[in-house]
Amino acid sequence: MTRSADSNSSEMVTIRISRTNQERLKKLKKGNMTYDDVISQIVDDENWDVDKLDADLNKTLKTSKLIPFDEAFKDV
Repeated sequence: MTRSADSNSSEMVTIRISRTNQERLKKLKKGNMTYDDVISQIVDDENWDVDKLDADLNKTLKTSKLIPFDEAFKDV
């Protein structure tokens, strides 16, 4: 588990999310994890670093040659 605040703590807040996102978060819960644990895990995970993902994507786009689907499979 991650560093959740104590559920009786004055540090806890309420956020509104859609039912769809609640269901998505529920699928990420393991064992007795709380939604706070899941969200903490997501935001602490370096793979969710949007700036890094964007920079990696831009680097890939600049250094890769993209081939249209129909050209790549024209002999298949």
